[in-house]
Amino acid sequence: MKLEVISISNKSSKWESETLNFYLKQISSEVNIAIEDIKPAKGKNLNIKEVQANEEKKILNKIKPDSLIISFDRKGKQLDSFQFANFTQSQLSLGKHCYLIIGGSHGLSDAFLKNSDHVISFSALTFPHKLFKILVVEQLYRSISIIKNKPYHK
Repeated sequence: MKLEVISISNKSSKWESETLNFYLKQISSEVNIAIEDIKPAKGKNLNIKEVQANEEKKILNKIKPDSLIISFDRKGKQLDSFQFANFTQSQLSLGKHCYLIIGGSHGLSDAFLKNSDHVISFSALTFPHKLFKILVVEQLYRSISIIKNKPYHK
């Protein structure tokens, strides 16, 4: 089973890479995880739907058939840390390739969200993109700590 975070974002800054690598190092012994950044769609003449369609096409080109797609959107289901750990454990037990999708600045279209296997919200708040990617990876680390009964989550 492999987890892959696909994020519509520009190249990571030094502080972002260092923080992500810290959590990835903690997780790597428990789960195969990777992060892939896809450049945001650009163009002055593109409307929001065109931007989303362009970005979603790039995302879909990265997804292997018969994989789980978990998208993040503030309209999704909110889970506490224990619920997210149980959710993570149930998805890992399926043994499928799992993609965690973070949309661009305009988010993901309703059609993309509808076709996702799950849509999760970490909050009704809007987060900076770079910070949200770190939150996703940190919450995966927290989930694995809960599952393995390690002391990280108190």
